[in-house]
Amino acid sequence: MRRFAHIIDDLGLVDLPLQGGVFTWSGGLNNQSWARLDRFLVSPSWLDQFSGVIQRRLSRPVSDHFPILLEGGGLRRGLSPFRFENMWLKVEGFLDLIRNWWGEIEVRGTASYRLATKMKELKQKLKAWNREVFGNLEGNKSAALQQVDYWDRVESERRLSLEETKLKKEVKESYKKWVILEESH
Repeated sequence: MRRFAHIIDDLGLVDLPLQGGVFTWSGGLNNQSWARLDRFLVSPSWLDQFSGVIQRRLSRPVSDHFPILLEGGGLRRGLSPFRFENMWLKVEGFLDLIRNWWGEIEVRGTASYRLATKMKELKQKLKAWNREVFGNLEGNKSAALQQVDYWDRVESERRLSLEETKLKKEVKESYKKWVILEESH
């Protein structure tokens, strides 16, 4: 480790402050060993060109390493267009639901007008149904991740009981479920 530190000094690299925690890895018997293994190293000239850059420790629902993110500003996003979600196809009876909704919508006019109007109404029904069945996918995933973070914080301070270890495992499974749905999404 000393040799690594000497190389960093010789090259004049900067180890950005880590936000969100001190360590990036835990392991050993019952996760009692903690270390800072992962980091971004940058040169001073690079840092001059990219001001306001930080490295932030993220949650670690699966690995023994906390991922770190190099942040240098945010992106603005506008309203997202309506999209059909692949995860909807995993719900039993979804196609029958669409058929029923389509048949219930009555519109008079030209064929193109009827099609456009039915599609708009179907879109609204799908949005409402999605909220009822899946809720806020990102919010549910985020809530599960906060619970994983909570148990990681507790575990970094003391050994977890068997019941707490079971709860931590359940929370990780919940997070995994939301991630899989998000991947289908």
